[in-house]
Amino acid sequence: MTELLITAETIAHAVKTLSETDPRLEALFDAVGPISVPNQSLEYRSVCRIIVNQQLSGKAADTIFGRIENCIPDLNAQRILEADSELLRSCGVSKGKTEYLKLLAQRLHSNPGYFEQLAMMDTQAAKAEIWSNKGFGEWSSEIFLLFYLKRKDVFPKGDVTLNKVVAKLYGIDHSNEDKIYYLSEAWSPHRSIVSLALWRFFDLGLMTRQD
Repeated sequence: MTELLITAETIAHAVKTLSETDPRLEALFDAVGPISVPNQSLEYRSVCRIIVNQQLSGKAADTIFGRIENCIPDLNAQRILEADSELLRSCGVSKGKTEYLKLLAQRLHSNPGYFEQLAMMDTQAAKAEIWSNKGFGEWSSEIFLLFYLKRKDVFPKGDVTLNKVVAKLYGIDHSNEDKIYYLSEAWSPHRSIVSLALWRFFDLGLMTRQD
């Protein structure tokens, strides 16, 4: 696998290159300050958060995941396989997500090197393979690619936060996902770095800033 990953060096190169071609991105990078390399580990415990987090607010997802960890210490694939489904349901996990957590755990139990194999694939092949797991759609597969495989050219289509920040910066309708995604193609092959900056812009509370 020869594709570039998100590193301190590729972040610095992306910021320099994009700042020279797009004044809006230059202003974005200036506003958010240093961008960090994602530090999510490629293991079951962290990856299953993608499933738990779907369609939930950050606070609700944190609450449910905290309950899971309280009920199942040292959370890993084997412990999820052994756990009764009703225990997960009692933590606030939906029936569908309970199934997805167990299916992913079963895949890792059957193939302990599964995540390492994903890391060796090119981005499109890895995305297709991730998407083949129940519980992963386009958005969650791209989140996996960006944060866990650290691929540097990913813009998760349909991400509500990304759409809102892009809409503010470029003065377009945040509900026009196709237009926003088309716009993001101009940032290739550095879209992951822009995505990280956009999320940071939102997290820093800069959406309400009046320029």
